Amino acid sequence: MLVAACTSSGAVTGGATTAPTPATAAIEAALDAQVPAMLARYGVASVGIALIQDGRVVLERAYGEQSAGVPATTGTLYGLASVTKPVSAETLLRLAAAGRLSLDEPVASAWIDPDVAGDPRALQLTVRHALAHQSGLPNWRGHSPGGRLAFAFAPGSAYAYSGEGYDYAARFAERKLGRNFEDLAQEMVFGPVGMRSTSYSRRGWMSGRLAVGLDSAGRWGEPQVEDSSHWNAANNLITTAGDYARFVVSVMRGEGLTPALQAERLQPARGPQMKGRCQDTSAVCPRTVSQALGWVRLDYAAGPVFMHTGLNGRPGGERTLAYFDPARRRGVVVFTSGSNGARLYAEVAALLDPGAPIVAFLAAE
Repeated sequence: MLVAACTSSGAVTGGATTAPTPATAAIEAALDAQVPAMLARYGVASVGIALIQDGRVVLERAYGEQSAGVPATTGTLYGLASVTKPVSAETLLRLAAAGRLSLDEPVASAWIDPDVAGDPRALQLTVRHALAHQSGLPNWRGHSPGGRLAFAFAPGSAYAYSGEGYDYAARFAERKLGRNFEDLAQEMVFGPVGMRSTSYSRRGWMSGRLAVGLDSAGRWGEPQVEDSSHWNAANNLITTAGDYARFVVSVMRGEGLTPALQAERLQPARGPQMKGRCQDTSAVCPRTVSQALGWVRLDYAAGPVFMHTGLNGRPGGERTLAYFDPARRRGVVVFTSGSNGARLYAEVAALLDPGAPIVAFLAAE
């Protein structure tokens, strides 16, 4: 495998790039020395990396092959799998902050999926339920008998991770406001944040930039991109590590939200919560693991860290990671193209954020 690196380092402020700090330079040197061997060890085709420090994107880096014989660059585009969800949640939250919808109004006022039209539980569903994974819907309708959408429990009465819930909430926004959800995301998030290489569906500017993954046998796959007439609010947004890091910075700053909604977004969501998934009693484990609106919240002694991971189960599908620590104003974004990418992103995070409790948590997962 060809292993190459493309870098864009230094903090970006008002369009100007400052010189990297000694700490950033040391991290960059560690990445250059170790990541190529990690790619070979885990059979991952490429990785896109971004680091947030002091509330700014200070480093963007790429290694490996975007596709056979083509080096990855900081402009390489990755499918995000479930790391899409924080972006969709942010779009809905900013629409709520602007008074264009409410998190607590019945979704049925504008949208009822035909599959559940006869179920009275559809009348109870709200955007808040969906963003907190309390919708009562399955992760994907294809997992249900007959491939039909169906409620497993009344919205708000239990926790169950659901991509369908996110998609349902986005389709409500689309019908209530009379605009395609992609257009709403562009207006509320992509445009204001400066995410110029981000889309839910195929665009002409993606040509020659999409990362292709390797399966466990080392065979090249195909990137998964939605057709231009479709979108999925829960899965496979296409973007770069740098664009996503700029999104994380915007989230950390609370841009586009009212102070009250900004504070609420980072608290554990109201209602039923996930069961803790960390059994270790050492400092590796957060005190609690809970679902916030769009992010998973990990509570440590020094304060909460907000995280999301993504896994595409197709052979050679992507494994993705993004997290941020508001107290330290630090964040990490790692996108990989390969079946063993979760092992890779945990090791890359350790280089980007040495000593952070979440790094040990990721290594133990």
